[in-house]
Amino acid sequence: MNQRQQVTPMPFNPSARHEKGSSLLEVMVAILLVSVGLLGIAGLSSATFSYNKAAQLRLTGLALVNDYADRARVNVYGYDLGGYDLTLSSTATAPTQNADEKSDSKAAANAVALADRAHLLTEVAARLPQGKAVVASTPSAGARDLDIWLLWKEPQLEEVDEDDDPAGYAAFSLFKQGQDNCPSDLSEDDLAVYSCMYFKVGL
Repeated sequence: MNQRQQVTPMPFNPSARHEKGSSLLEVMVAILLVSVGLLGIAGLSSATFSYNKAAQLRLTGLALVNDYADRARVNVYGYDLGGYDLTLSSTATAPTQNADEKSDSKAAANAVALADRAHLLTEVAARLPQGKAVVASTPSAGARDLDIWLLWKEPQLEEVDEDDDPAGYAAFSLFKQGQDNCPSDLSEDDLAVYSCMYFKVGL
């Protein structure tokens, strides 16, 4: 004789089907939030890199300027003769001094200044991208000053919105700030491609 097994029915729970896993919509929202966070981190990292690069360039320029000023202090006579001035078209020319000029203090001072100018231009070209230097001396009875501009070429950047591209905006802002430090007599064509650092040094 077969004995029927009594089955106790489970209570009906309408929300049971929703507790088994996440819906497709929840997964998409989570992916979107993670993507936005990763983009923000990437933008912040790029902006930090741009500012670190600017600080590194500034330290490099400061070292070059201090070295040039020290050389001018040693050769004050050459400075007073205008031997430490440089234009954008100046080239690193090695000094030539004849034996009979060794006793000529003016010629010797100019030769030392020429060597110092060549050293600065060589170092700037080696340590800054396509680097150049412009120097103006202002000797006077009260002070001896050097106005020094260090110029280098950066890839041309387009202006972007800060919210759309924080890294690009930071790089463009640094580029524009560099252009504001360029010599006033720089041509429009040169101003479009050069970034500049400006230093004023007293001897």
